[in-house]
Amino acid sequence: MDNNIVAYIDLLAFSNHLRENTSDALMAMNNYNTILSSKIRDEITNPVPSYPEELQELAKMHSIDSFDFFLPFSDSVFLMSGDCSSFIKQLGSLVLQSFTLTARFYTNPIDPSKPEKGYINNYSINKDGELVVNKGECNYYPALFRGGLAYGEAFPIELSSVIDKVPNKAKVITGKAVVNAVQLESSVKGPRLVFCQDVFDQLNEDARDYCRIIPEKNNMYEILWPALEYIKQNDLFQCQQEIQKMYGIILPAYNLWKAYNHTPFSAHYFNLIELIIASTIKFYDKKCQLKDFAISKIQEWANEYGIQDKIDIGRY
Repeated sequence: MDNNIVAYIDLLAFSNHLRENTSDALMAMNNYNTILSSKIRDEITNPVPSYPEELQELAKMHSIDSFDFFLPFSDSVFLMSGDCSSFIKQLGSLVLQSFTLTARFYTNPIDPSKPEKGYINNYSINKDGELVVNKGECNYYPALFRGGLAYGEAFPIELSSVIDKVPNKAKVITGKAVVNAVQLESSVKGPRLVFCQDVFDQLNEDARDYCRIIPEKNNMYEILWPALEYIKQNDLFQCQQEIQKMYGIILPAYNLWKAYNHTPFSAHYFNLIELIIASTIKFYDKKCQLKDFAISKIQEWANEYGIQDKIDIGRY
């Protein structure tokens, strides 16, 4: 009971998306469901031990074998694990892939003022029995999570429930760590996964490489989940080539921020840009000893897009 890590994660802006368009908002929820379902299938058909030894560490990082519980409720999820170090990386992988699933729509948006705008094919059968395809507009809202993590007392219990009018049992997790995780989730802006010293103390050195102290909150850490886009097993030359992956996540973030600058959503997306920068710098410093190389690429990008005055490299 006293040695578990709990995460409470919440889809950013989901209630606003629901007010705008229910079916499109549900597609954002389906993003993480698609990624989780894929990971569940992989866990069954290709468990980590089935990979060649040199690939097992990478496979485990993107697995979900540390998830003891994953309990969704509406746009929120409670998770629990007894393996803090693996859980930090695997949660980060889930969050990253949930965002990148639709990131291509924001990279080259149809409408720069509304980057999530897209089209979807609707299928029907006409009176002659022929398949008809109609293209309709939709919104591919980004699946971005904000979350809090805490360590300590957490345990599952079963409670009575009713499902489709049938009495049933439902599992929930409770305990002091659950309360602390929920409180932490609302303490920051943007898609950040934050925690305090109690969690950091449980992490091994490798897991700590994917975390940092939040500059404006010296007693709080966060997971650098965009860093999981890079592969630490690559050699020096591959690391230099892999910097291209940064553009695949920072350009969508930039286009979202630009579209919603000077709105209540602006801080969320700018914090995402900062998180990607911090993740890239730390990864290239720790894994490839190419910190100066990463910084130069970030500065090139910032200059190209005219936001160099907003990017303070020293903060990252």
